[in-house]
Amino acid sequence: MTYDQLVAFLAVAGEGSFSAASARLHKSQPAVSKLVRNLESELGVELFDRREYRATLTDKGRLFHERAAAVIESTEALRSFGMFLSGKVEPIVRLAVEAVTPLGPIMDIFRGVQARYPLVRIELGTERLAGAADALRERRADLAVATRLGIDASEVSEVELARFCDVRVFPVARFDHPVATCGTPIPPALLRAHAQIVLRDSAGGSASPSLNVLQGGLRWTVTDVAAKKEVILAGMGWGGLPEHMAADALATGELVTLQVPEFEVDLMELFVMRRRDRPRGVVAQALWEALRRRGAQRRCAAIAVKGGRR
Repeated sequence: MTYDQLVAFLAVAGEGSFSAASARLHKSQPAVSKLVRNLESELGVELFDRREYRATLTDKGRLFHERAAAVIESTEALRSFGMFLSGKVEPIVRLAVEAVTPLGPIMDIFRGVQARYPLVRIELGTERLAGAADALRERRADLAVATRLGIDASEVSEVELARFCDVRVFPVARFDHPVATCGTPIPPALLRAHAQIVLRDSAGGSASPSLNVLQGGLRWTVTDVAAKKEVILAGMGWGGLPEHMAADALATGELVTLQVPEFEVDLMELFVMRRRDRPRGVVAQALWEALRRRGAQRRCAAIAVKGGRR
């Protein structure tokens, strides 16, 4: 019985078919079938019922699956520990994300990386505006998912970028807030008379960039998007929220969108980025590849949707 046989067996059990398992393992279907057949022959046990369309586990196959999964998990953990002892795997990987980043895809990627490198500690930091560029510059982050804000022209060649996703930002207010009930267009003086809730830049420099901030108006600052949403929902002001955070409240009518001509940016382009002049650890490289691959998949899906609407 070999490691490759067990991996092939678990892949077929998890995917439900030999073809899907071969795609997952980047092997040909005959190669995967042979690995499983050899395992069954060595054990003298039929692990899969092949009479149906899907490859389903037999009763003995289900019992064997429990032990096989535990063996592979222990083997991977031992491999990871050995690489950790040899210095090939870094003990900590730090990722800085722009505050508006949807965290669902990030968590999916973290789960995959954690399964491969269970001993590595991952630190996730939330940054705002130019803060992610600062985190990379100051070595507080190995990777970042953020906009290009804070990356000077002189630094462009030193930073490697790959498109991750686009986030739409809407100016919103609670349904009964004065700026939401005054009709359209909203008088600019009324917008400036009521507090605009804005995110404070987390960069350390004195010249902080601003994004969709009305000049000359009343302004309250917060340090995270969740707090910003709560302040707006409480009717204490108005401001921009990313689509994925505002969607539920917009659907129920708690929040309404505003027409604000001075709102210059309604789409934030997020990139996965890293410094070219830094050494790349095994886990940081795996995380980079997973983030870049996820971004490519999202772009392909978006292109497919647009193509279907023509």
